Amino acid sequence: MIPYDDFGGHGPVLHFSHPNAYTPRCFRRFLMPFTAHYHVMAAHHRALWYLSPGAPDVAPADAFDDWNLIADDLLRFLDQQRLEGIIGVGHSLGAVATMKAALREPQRFRALVLIEPVFLPPAVLDAARAHPQAAAERPFVLAARRRRDRWPDRQAAFDRYREKRVFANFPDETLWDYVNEGLHDDATTGEVVLSFPRAWEAAFYAHPPLDVWDEIPRLSLPTLAVRGAASDTLFPDAWALWQTLQPSAAFLEMSDAGHMLTLEAPDDAAAVVLHWLEDQNLSVSG
Repeated sequence: MIPYDDFGGHGPVLHFSHPNAYTPRCFRRFLMPFTAHYHVMAAHHRALWYLSPGAPDVAPADAFDDWNLIADDLLRFLDQQRLEGIIGVGHSLGAVATMKAALREPQRFRALVLIEPVFLPPAVLDAARAHPQAAAERPFVLAARRRRDRWPDRQAAFDRYREKRVFANFPDETLWDYVNEGLHDDATTGEVVLSFPRAWEAAFYAHPPLDVWDEIPRLSLPTLAVRGAASDTLFPDAWALWQTLQPSAAFLEMSDAGHMLTLEAPDDAAAVVLHWLEDQNLSVSG
């Protein structure tokens, strides 16, 4: 069985597909406001299945090269839970997986919320397609492979993360959610360890989704697109191209937020999504 987290709530099912390098429960503060109107669920990406006895076997990270596999996993999960007519919310990797799954089986979805999807500029994707080995050796890919992944305790992990620029805009509460929910205890050493393996994080970075610009024009479901104005992933030119290719979608940019806006400003992010869903008559009474 594909593992998942059930955040509770009543109403239509809202599925959250989480980003690379995080676990679903890291997004507790973003997701809990939705439980007043929706039943919130979040399947684990295959990088996390090793933590759940009874989960399907997974090929190693170094064999991964296609994000369509993550969309396949999402559709398998929806089959497993017999879910149709859901609200598909995804962030980063999860947004791409949600889009791809919705293109393949649109009847399973009522609407999409795509937050900071990994829609890299076409020129970047052309280079990755032409030189895949070079893409796999970019500095941020190598850094992910070398990332420190264990600490003596959670306080030590929090203190180190609090100093890092990548987490500078996380309030303490969501940084603690990352530390508490994104690390697990190693019973052998007594340390705490990153739950999302470094090899998988790097594999997603090394093999970006190459076909997204061909897929976006095929989207016909109601869609909310969300970008952080300070994003280092969804660049302004890609954001503009997306608007050209999917003019029927609603586009919202959050000022003073970056790629991880659901952790940087979780309350604001939830509010803008809830407002759009209400406008679409997709709340519990919809």
